[in-house]
Formats: sequence, C-alpha cells, structure tokens
Amino acid sequence: MPIVLDNYRRVWVGLWFAALVLIVLTWGVVFSLVHETRIKELTEARQNLFNLSRVSQEHAIRTFRGADQAIRFVEARYLAEGNRLNLTELTRQGVIDTEIFPQVGIIDERGIYALANRPVTGKLDLSDREHFKVHVATDTGELFISKPVLGRATGQWSIQLTRRITRGDGSFAGVVVVSIALDYFTHFYRDLRMGSHGLVAMYGLDGVARVRKVGDLEEFGVEAIRSQAFDRIRQGELDGFYTSSSLVDGVERLHHYRKVPGYPLVVFTALDTQSLFASHNSAKQGLQLGAGIVTALIVALAAALTRYLHQLRRSIDNRLKAQRQIQERNEQLGVIFQLSPDGFVSFDTQQRVSYISPAFSQLTLQGSTPLMGLHEEVFSAWLGERCTADMPFPGVAALRAQALANQAHEMVLIGLAKPTGRMLHVGLRCSSSSQVSQILYLRDVTHETEVDHMKSEFLTAAAHELRTPMASILGFSEILLTSEFDREERLEFLKTIHTNSQLMANILNDLLDLARIEARRGKDFCYEQVNLCALLDDWVQGYQRPWGRKAPELDLPAEPVFVMADPGKLRQALMNVVSNAYKYSPKTGAVRIKLEVQRVSGQPPAVCMDVVDQGIGMTPEQRARACERFYRADTSGKTLGTGLGMSIVKEIVELHHGNLGIESTLGHGTRVRLCLPSLAAGLDNPLGAAASRRMFDADAAAPRLLSTDTTI
Repeated sequence: MPIVLDNYRRVWVGLWFAALVLIVLTWGVVFSLVHETRIKELTEARQNLFNLSRVSQEHAIRTFRGADQAIRFVEARYLAEGNRLNLTELTRQGVIDTEIFPQVGIIDERGIYALANRPVTGKLDLSDREHFKVHVATDTGELFISKPVLGRATGQWSIQLTRRITRGDGSFAGVVVVSIALDYFTHFYRDLRMGSHGLVAMYGLDGVARVRKVGDLEEFGVEAIRSQAFDRIRQGELDGFYTSSSLVDGVERLHHYRKVPGYPLVVFTALDTQSLFASHNSAKQGLQLGAGIVTALIVALAAALTRYLHQLRRSIDNRLKAQRQIQERNEQLGVIFQLSPDGFVSFDTQQRVSYISPAFSQLTLQGSTPLMGLHEEVFSAWLGERCTADMPFPGVAALRAQALANQAHEMVLIGLAKPTGRMLHVGLRCSSSSQVSQILYLRDVTHETEVDHMKSEFLTAAAHELRTPMASILGFSEILLTSEFDREERLEFLKTIHTNSQLMANILNDLLDLARIEARRGKDFCYEQVNLCALLDDWVQGYQRPWGRKAPELDLPAEPVFVMADPGKLRQALMNVVSNAYKYSPKTGAVRIKLEVQRVSGQPPAVCMDVVDQGIGMTPEQRARACERFYRADTSGKTLGTGLGMSIVKEIVELHHGNLGIESTLGHGTRVRLCLPSLAAGLDNPLGAAASRRMFDADAAAPRLLSTDTTI
C-alpha cells in the first residue's frame, strides 16, 4: 500500500506539472500569433499608406506641372501681345482648363489685376498679396505656391500659383497668376477612402496645410510645423512613417509622408490606429478566448485524471469510466487544434466550392479569380498551376482518398510559385454534414521550414567543429585514467587536452560573439570619432605577437585619419585579421599593416586598412569562401582555429557601413583590406558619415493660420 501511494503521488505531481507546461505552451503560441497578426496588419497598413502617398504625390505633381505649363504659355503670349491678350478667348478655345484652373490672370507691375479669363468687377489692387510681392525684387525662376488665400476676384478660397514676367531688358513686367480651387484636391482625396478618422493632406515646407481632409472634415491653412515629419525632412529623410496622437482630436494615427520632388510641398496619409488594429484586436480576443477554452479543458483534463487515479485504487469500473472521459477530452482537443482557422475552403455535397476564407485568398494571392462554385477537379487544377514542380498540390480527390484510407487527416507540404518561396501544409477533413462534404485546410509554414533548415545547417556545422577537439579530450583523458605514464608523457597528454579545450572555448566564444553581433545589429556599438593612426599605433604597441616573430610593420600617412567607429570592435576585427596573418605565414615572414585614404571619382572617400602577409595564400575558390562560418583554407589540422574569425570581421565592418576585400595568391601571401567611410579631421558629427549623407537642409519656419497645436 505505501508503494502504491508513493506512485500515486508521483503520477499526480507529474500530471499537474504537464498540465502547467501545456497551459504555458498554449498561451505562448497565442501570444506569438497575436504578435504576428499585429506585425502583419502594420505591414499591410504601411504598404497601403505608402501607395496612397505616392498617388497623392503624383496627383500634385501632375496638377502643378499643368498649372506651370499654363502659366508659361500665358507669360509668353503676354510678352508678345501685352494688354491685347484675350484670356477669355483662350478659355473659350479650351487652351485654359477652367475645371482645374478656374481663374487665370495677369497682375501688372503696379500690382493691379490687369487681365483675367473671367470678368473682374472694378480695379483690384493685389500689390499686398504675398504671391505678388515675392516676385518684385528678383526673378527666382521658380514657381511660387501660396498658402490658401481668399480670392478677391472669385471670393473663394484657393491656392495661387505665380511666376514673374520679365521683359527682354530684365525689368519687372508683372506676374502671371493661376488659381486652383481647394475642392479640386479634396474631391480627389474623397476617393482615397481613409475612413472616418483617416487623414490625407498636402503641406508646404513652411508647415502650413494647403489642403487637409480628416474623415469628412475638409480644412486648409492649418499649421503643423511641430510635427516630427518636418524635423525628419530637415535631417534628410524625405519620406517615412511615424505614429503620433493629434493635439486637436486626440486620435492616434500611423502617418506616412513624402516630400514632393521639385516643389516645396509634403503629402501626408494617415490611418487611426484604433481602426487599423480593429481586426487584429478581434483576432486577439478570439485567440485569447480559444486559449482560455483550451486552458479550461487542460485543467478539466488534469482534474479528471486526478480523480481517475484516485478511483483507480478503489474500482476497476470507475477507472474505465474515467478513461472514456479522458478519451472524449482528447478528441475535443484534437478537433480544436486541427481546425485552427489559418485558411480553408469548404465544398458542398456536389464537391463544389461553397466558401473560401479570407486567409486562403491572402495565402494563395487569389486576386480577382472567381473560385466559388468550381468543381473540386477545376479547383485542384487552378491550385496546382500555382505550385512549384518539386512540391505540387496532389489534388482534393487524392487528399480525400488519403483521409478516408488513413483516417489520420495527414498534412501535405506544397510550395507556391507565387508568392515565391511560400510553403503551406495542406490537409482535408471529410464531413457527414448535409451542407458540407469536406474542408480543405491550409497553414503557412514558410517561416518554420526556413528556421528548421537554418537550425539544422548551423547545428551540423557547430557539431562537426566541436566533435574533433572533444574526441581528443575524451581520448587522452581516458588514456590518463586507464594507464600509468611518466611525468613527461602525462604533461604531453595534458597539454593536448588543454589545447583542444582552449580550441573548444574559442569556438564557443566566437559563436557567442557572432550571435550577439547578428542579434543586436550594432545597437550595442559605441560610435565615436576615432583617429585611426593613433588607434593602430597604440594597438601594435600592445599586440602580443607569437614567440620569435617580429612585430607588425606599420605604414601610416603623415596626417591623421578619422572615422566614426566603435574602437573596441575595430580592435577585435584587427586582432582576427592579424592573428590569421601570423598563423598562416612562415616564421620568417613579415606582417605589414598599411593605412591609406582611398579616393575614387564620383564616390565619397574611404579609409582602408591593409593587412599583408607572406603566407601560404589561397586559391580563388578558397578566397571566395574565406568569410563562411567554420571554413578554413588549411584543412590539414596543423593550424588551429575556429573558422569564425573572418565571419566576425565581415559583420563588424559591414555594421560600420564599410566593406571587406581579400586578395590572395596561392603560395605568395594574402592582403585583407578593411575599408570604412572617411570622416574629415576635427569634424564633430555623432551621427556618423552614413547619417551625414542623409542630411537635408530644408527650411520650414512660418506662422500658423488657423491652429497652433495641430499634429498631422
């Protein structure tokens, strides 16, 4: 009886521990799916906003180009005909498109609205208007786009586009002005369908909205100079995304902005995050509900099993009853997991498509192809055409036959030719329902397959590299344990064990370094302005060269050379390259380090560190693989190493926006070149050379017209 009781307690503890693990795994999968769903929604929203901004940009460019052409035409005719120019006749002839440009006119050198394509009552003095005054002093040769103004001739709010009229002697002859009604843009923006809280706008670099539409609300003249988009534009980021809450309505939105090429304008599109993530939140609630149900089932199952164990000691009948309950619970769990709604197609009793889930359309890029009502043979042919030859779709009939024969609902892996590289698990479940005869189920396993493949390759390579030193350690330690040797022999064996242990430690350290660099992608790098001449001189002074070898020869330029870099990481890369140079060179061979500034026409200057040895060299095939993980040109085993040093060097150099080059001739040595972007001496630029190239000197500073606290 005590033995039975002890076993019962062990099983009870193990049972609840397993239940806890299942619950943790279930919620872990739910959290992962929720995160993936959010990323997917955000990615699609970014793509849609990008496309809408591009459409808005092209619309603005075409509109202003058309306006500029009309302005240049009127300017040329005015210089030729003067006040005899009949703009009304040009409008009647269709030369001036009044649907886009309702008002076209000439303001003479005194600021008087002299000519117009529509009747103007009285004498209009426009000399105080900004779009006139900007052209009086000098001819900038540029098209001026005004802020929204209330037209004195039309009495409507519009944007004024003007160019200076200059006589042949260079004197000021007036201004050609074209008005664009604001509703021309808002009518276009209505078709973009951004939702009740979505935003489409066009701003000037002065931060003032030429036109702005939020839901059904149309605005103009709103100032948003405090928006981070204008700060980014001044730093050279001419388009990008950001998320912020509006100071006007408090709505948080995901924004995309684009600087309009050739014009001092920026277009914006934005979606409110609440609508953006509505489907994500719905899916999240569904997943959490499902996880809660699964958790409840697991707890119920564990409780049932506990009761079963308790009754097992009393009655065989009760034990059989508990087993039936457990079987029913397991079947419920199996159905829940097998019918996970990734993507499915249902067929009616006539084997015709009766329903297609949205997930299926997204996975297969169905597009506008009509699939509803297709027989399973036609549907199978359509899906088969979208699959690759090496991973075809076997057809619905074959899956049904397999399901009926095996009764296991096994999944089949297929590969889609479009989108390229996507792999799906496909399964089919038959039904005895009067409405549904079978359900085709698809699940995207592309990421899992790629991760498994990469994991297998990495584990194979790492195991191969660690097996050799481990075999030596085990072999020699076993010899020492089983046999007696004199002191010199024991020391020799221990030396071998220590050498291989050190090799294993080096492999593990290099693996950890490489993994940390790849995972953080330079986020832990501490960039600063570095004098490479001083760094190399200091590093060579402290370098512990192999016994009996000469110190590296250092060839430095006369003037200091500066880069933006992490000094510690540069020393690590230099250590790996120089160590290889000594390792693969004869004892009498010299190692030379040369620093020079490389200048190529049309490209920014680069600072290059050359490490040159007189060693064994490499063939072209060996040189091409030099930066592969665990690859070593010397396969004899005489030269110790992990095969990871050059991989680490390549990662460090690329994270410094540089490049790595290798020149080698078999039997004549190797030159390894590490090139980094140059930084002028004394330049204090914490952003680094790469960021400096992205700087943009746009100026955006002007007062707001309507609102002073508007965030786009």
